[in-house]
Order: sequence, then structure tokens, then C-alpha cells
Amino acid sequence: MIENNSWRENTMPAIAVAPKPKRTLHVENIGNLSVALKDAATIPDAYLQPEGLRPDVPYDGFSKETELLPVLDLHNLSTGTADERQRIVNDIGYACKEWGFLQIINHGVPLRLIEKLRELAIIFFNLPAAEKEKASAGQVGYEGRHAYMPERVHWVETLTFVSGPVSNVEDILRLTCLDYTEEFIRSVNDYIHEMQKIVLVLLKLMAESLDLEKTFFAQHFEKNSTSVTRFNYYPPCPQPSMALGLFSHVDSNSVTILNQDEIGGLQIFKDGKWFSVKPSEDALVINVGDCLQAWTNGHFKSVEHRAVLNSVKPRISIAFFSSPHVHAVMAPPMKLVDDNHPLLYRPFTWAEYFPRMQKKRMEGKVGIDTFMRLDHKEDEDS
Repeated sequence: MIENNSWRENTMPAIAVAPKPKRTLHVENIGNLSVALKDAATIPDAYLQPEGLRPDVPYDGFSKETELLPVLDLHNLSTGTADERQRIVNDIGYACKEWGFLQIINHGVPLRLIEKLRELAIIFFNLPAAEKEKASAGQVGYEGRHAYMPERVHWVETLTFVSGPVSNVEDILRLTCLDYTEEFIRSVNDYIHEMQKIVLVLLKLMAESLDLEKTFFAQHFEKNSTSVTRFNYYPPCPQPSMALGLFSHVDSNSVTILNQDEIGGLQIFKDGKWFSVKPSEDALVINVGDCLQAWTNGHFKSVEHRAVLNSVKPRISIAFFSSPHVHAVMAPPMKLVDDNHPLLYRPFTWAEYFPRMQKKRMEGKVGIDTFMRLDHKEDEDS
């Protein structure tokens, strides 16, 4: 059990988790604050974003440009013709190179599992703060304050699990002793299993799109891969145009799979503008992370994204962050190096990169270019 820290000794070193940073601000639990400010006109200053960082596209700001976002249908992946499969390979390559983002449909994950998981998560997030905070455990478990930035705070509650190589799902959820705990544990584990399968499928398609061996990436994820599963819950915010659920950032891992409910809020940044990602019941969002950008020598682009808020409806999303075995060396293949793509990144491991990112806690799209570029000076990140 978590009380004796046995899982921590086995798991924390394996996934290279840095110590939890100290809170820089004293703030209320977001769940309590959202209820207390239900009829208020303003929110505390700690949640107000500087003018240049405030969202200029609302949570439901879908436009014709939204239709440009790539969607990949996997229906014909295993049963279609060779030409249909090649079309899927080409499409995923285009999306990863041009957007660092895509949505997939007909992916095989049972919709009833996703719906059940959201239902159970909403029950959890609607608990009193004192009950939820029983499930807090260092870098993982429940978090409802997020006061780690010098001046600003995310408007979000999260529930985070280590899902590989050693899972702590059961340890975390048993801390709350709820009557639906067993069902929650089973559903989370079933979902993680589905995500692990999809990651392998996607990585093989990505490798093919670059004319690499199909297993070039996937072989490092088949056993003892490192992954984290996180539930994000965004309560209504009285001033949604002044705050953010998650600040603009790029995922530091290799591949992220996100499912979101019917309430909009996810936005991605490309060519100087923000695009709202319209939710679809049967779609999963795929984000390219920094590690995959470096691993492909910049052929794939990690995607900058954020979460915006609304004043009426809570929103929930579930993210699965996948990375290779902690000691797998991510070295750009020389096949992806040429005159138009000079070698940009040095080889590195997740064990080396992740603690640096946690220490810096960077915003925007700067992480991999700060630490792993060949022209980076070591004393710059001290």
C-alpha cells in the first residue's frame, strides 16, 4: 500500500519523477473556489493571466478553420487494401510533420469504457475537497491547487496515476475508500490497457511514414514503457476569458492520447493562431511530444496547446502520456539527416530529460530545444 512507500521505491526512480515543487502561492482548492464564486463577477488575482496570454478564442470558438484539423480513420487499417493502408500511413505522416496533432476515429476503444470512466471521475471530482485530498501522494494522485508558478495558477483539478512500468492506480484510489473504488480501479486499468495498444499501433504507422523499420519506435514501448494517466477536471470559471485551465505548453513525452467530453476547451497553436479542437464522441486526440520531435530530428513537430474555460459547464478530459523505457536511448536515425535536415539533437534518455523539464517547469514550446539540441550550452540550464 502507499502508506509504506513501497510502490514509491520501485516506481519513482523508474519513471524519473522529480520532487514535487513547493507551492509559491496560497490558494483555495479549485473545486471549492468554483462553488464559492458561482455568482461572483471576478476571480482572485492569482488566476488572472497577463493580457498577452489571455485566450482570444473561446472554448466553443469553432470556425471553418477547425475543419482543417487532421482526422485519421483507422477503420481499414487491418482489413483494407494495401493502398488504403498506405493512405493511412501517409496521412499520419502529414499530420505529425505539419501539425504535431491529429484525431483518430474507429480506433477500437469501447465507447462504453470511456463513458464509464468519465462518469466515475466526475463522481470523484464532485466529492468534498477534504475527501479528494486523501488521494494526494506527492507528484501523483489528486491535486486541486496547482500553485507552483511564481504568480499564476491553473484553473483545474487533476487526478494522476503512474500507469507504467509499475502502476499505482490501486494504491491511489484505495486511499479514498469509496463504494465505487473497485469499479474505478478496474475501469482505469482497462483504459490504460487500451491506450497501450493504441500507442504501439500509432508508433508503427509513424515509423512507416518516415520509411523506417516499422518497430523502430515501438520496440522501446513494448516492455517497461513509462506512462502516466491523468484526469483533468475544469470547473466553471466566472471569468473564463481572463484565466486558463492549463497554460500553453508542449508535452515533454513522446505521444499523448487524450479523450475529451462534449464540452470544448482544447486549443492548439499553429502558424501564429489558436485553433479550437471540436470534441467528437468517438475521436481520440493524438499529440506529438517533444521527445518524438527530437527522435525524428525535427521531421515531426511537437504541438503547443492549452485548455480554455467556460463559466457554465464543467469539462473533463483524460490524458495518457507515453514514453519509452526509461533507459532507452532516443537517437535521431541518420536516415532522417540530410542537407535539408541537419542533425539537431543529441541522443538522450527519458531518465535524463524528464527531471530537467520538471525542474524548469517551462511554458510554451521551448523544452527540447533548450536541453537536447546539439548547440545547447550545458551551463544555460543550471
